[in-house]
Order: sequence, then structure tokens, then C-alpha cells
Amino acid sequence: MTDRARGRHAKPPSKLGAQCDRVIDAVLIERNRRKLFALGTGAVFGALLAMGAAMWLPDRPGRLDAGAAARQGPALLPAPMAGDPDDVPAAVAYYRVKDPGREVAGHVRDVRRSGSFLRVYTDLREADQNSRLAISLCEWTAEFLREHDGEGAPIVFVHAKENDNGHVVLANKQSAVDDCRVGDHR
Repeated sequence: MTDRARGRHAKPPSKLGAQCDRVIDAVLIERNRRKLFALGTGAVFGALLAMGAAMWLPDRPGRLDAGAAARQGPALLPAPMAGDPDDVPAAVAYYRVKDPGREVAGHVRDVRRSGSFLRVYTDLREADQNSRLAISLCEWTAEFLREHDGEGAPIVFVHAKENDNGHVVLANKQSAVDDCRVGDHR
């Protein structure tokens, strides 16, 4: 079947070429073609069966169910960019432990390290200066720094959402004796 017309001066086929021709001829014989089709169909069926079993088997421990993820709600913060050294996702996790209902922690949009201190960016308004929410975030961040950094007095700034004045400071702690309240600067 794979015999080719060769010219008068053509080289004879190599051993490998001759072997390949014999294999192709054997596969193309009618009864072998049926076997090959049955084998291929069986392999496809087996692969589909394995994929179906993986999708429909009961959940294994450690596997996150799509329904559970939907019930959990959206993440508090988008995933940080890989390798950004200023992001502090551990602080967000700390807030979630302190505030499971997310009454306070739900306002946090970003936590960033600036040198030796942390800045907490929120969706609070400028009018929330020295509010219970801002003071709580400031105190929790100071606790977080004491527990995780342990170096000197924690320095914290809690910021409002951005407006014409930039990110206004709602609460801050700049020394060990500071109470997180912002003084009147007007």
C-alpha cells in the first residue's frame, strides 16, 4: 500500500523507512483498522469516565466547594500583586479574626507598609475622623504591629477614601502613649 513508484536512479528505502512502511501497511489492513477504532473509542470513554468521576465524587477534605465559596462572600481585598513588599495581607487576616462580623474590618480596602509604620486605607469618609470605627482600626493595627514586629512603638495611620484632599488621616498612633485620636489641625 505504501509502495511508491521510484525512479530508475532512486535509492532503496532505509531500514527505518521500510519498517515504518510495514507498520503503516499493517495498521491500514481492514481488520486492524477496526481494532484500532475500538481501542481509540475505549481510551476516549475511559478518559471521559475519569473526568466525570473527578467532578462528581463527594468532596474530599481540603477541596473548596463552589457553593461554599459563594456562601463565604467576596474577598475583603483583591489578591495582592505578586512580589509587592508593601502589602500586608496578614493584617487583614488579623482584622477578620478580631471582627468576624466585618462591622469594622469590612471598611478596610488596603493595608500597606511605609517604612516602619502601617497605613490602613478604608472606605470611610473624611467626616469619620476619630470615629469608633477609625479608632478601632488604629488600635487593632497597633496590636498587630506589637505582636508581629515587636520593634519599638507601633506607628499607624488610618486613612479615609480618597477625595479632593487625598487620603485624609482619620486616626493615627505615633508613639506608645498616643491614643489614636487625631488632634484638631484646622
